[in-house]
Amino acid sequence: MKHTLGFNSHSPMKFVGLDTRYKVASGTELVRLHLDGAASPLPSQTAIDTMMELLPHYSNTHSYVHNSAQISTKALAWAHEQVLLFLNASPTVYTSVFTGAGTTAAINRVSRGLAIARPDKKIVLVSSMEHHANDLPHRSHNNEVSYIPLVGEGANRGAIDLDAYRSLLEQYSGSVNYVAVSSVSNVTGILNPIDEMTSLAHLHGALILVDGAQSVAHRITNLDRQDVDFFIFSGHKVYTPSSPGVLVAKKEVLTTLNGQDLGGGSVSSVSYFDYELIPSYPDREQSGTPNIIGAVALASVLNQLQHQPMSEVERHSASTMSYLIEELKNLPKITIYGDNSLDRTGAISFNHERIDHGLLAAILNDYYAIAVRNECFCAHPYVSELLKKELWEIDLTDIKEEEHEFYVNRKRGMVRVSISLYNTRADVDRLITALREIEYELDNLEKNYEAQPDGSYEHKEFKIDWKAELKFLT
Repeated sequence: MKHTLGFNSHSPMKFVGLDTRYKVASGTELVRLHLDGAASPLPSQTAIDTMMELLPHYSNTHSYVHNSAQISTKALAWAHEQVLLFLNASPTVYTSVFTGAGTTAAINRVSRGLAIARPDKKIVLVSSMEHHANDLPHRSHNNEVSYIPLVGEGANRGAIDLDAYRSLLEQYSGSVNYVAVSSVSNVTGILNPIDEMTSLAHLHGALILVDGAQSVAHRITNLDRQDVDFFIFSGHKVYTPSSPGVLVAKKEVLTTLNGQDLGGGSVSSVSYFDYELIPSYPDREQSGTPNIIGAVALASVLNQLQHQPMSEVERHSASTMSYLIEELKNLPKITIYGDNSLDRTGAISFNHERIDHGLLAAILNDYYAIAVRNECFCAHPYVSELLKKELWEIDLTDIKEEEHEFYVNRKRGMVRVSISLYNTRADVDRLITALREIEYELDNLEKNYEAQPDGSYEHKEFKIDWKAELKFLT
């Protein structure tokens, strides 16, 4: 049987799972509406097709001795090229490296490497809206983390406060190792001023690390123009399940970093007394067997997105998000978090003044087959600041002391709706209709749930039979 690699398909993107159906608590069966793309969007059919096309040729890389090894090695090299093309990153300046546990692994790699390479610079400036993946790694390695304030207060917080950021750089001038910031918040979808932040960081001798996990699927990225030192994202955020994380870095900076994982593939010679790293990138940074299938699948999706083109993807995201925000604003008991005067992309979080976030998310799933996310989205400090006023004003007078934490947990969180390329205004309408119906029927619906100590809610009778949905378990 002949197999060919059709990585360059420019046909409209298709997605797996748009027709997935689930039985709901009312007894009917509904098509699931996926509004949880900020966590992981639905898989692109392109990614699945690419995996299936490459698997018959699958072999380890680092070799050209037989046909399969040649194909796998060349396909992986093509994947690296596609990443740079997609991000408008010149291959003479930047290199792309595939990493293990998504964005998290790459950020840990950079944080560790910069601490070793620049030991005289102990200060790390981290934005106050970060996901744990772009916060916790910087607290290690004897770093002194200072958090960059945001504009605004409470639920109306906006993007990075550039004046406060400039003041911090001046205060610690010469001592700042690097700045860590997300291009787009995974909680509110608010965009940060990366161009200005990069220029200011470099002016004061600091490097900049940008977490692009929430932006790459929605917005055009131009690293040559932005001049960032490290740009990191994860393939599973870009319609590619089972893909690796991606670290894109300036070669001149990456060359100065030690502390990478060592093993086969990254060395040119090894003796019992010494070893020598391969001088070229990305091999120098990729010890061991990479996730070849996942990396090539991701590259095929990036290739297709370039031909959508990305300008159309960006317009679709902005338009759908704008429509979602305006429709949510028309619901009188909804609080939208973040400065509503700012442009957003990807995600938005809100609460209903009468309905706990856990209960609302559960009802949307159990009765409407609408998949959203709730709680704190691995961004606890940021969410806590957005909720500070509401949490402070909780009245525990009539709550037993032993139940205080249990009660507060029900209030400590939000509902997040996140859109992807496959979502439409009709999906927004379906969500808004559901929210209106839930408020009207709340008294009847709430009786069917029990609040759990962690703040979640469980239906008293209805629960999905997850094993029945997976044939390989039968």
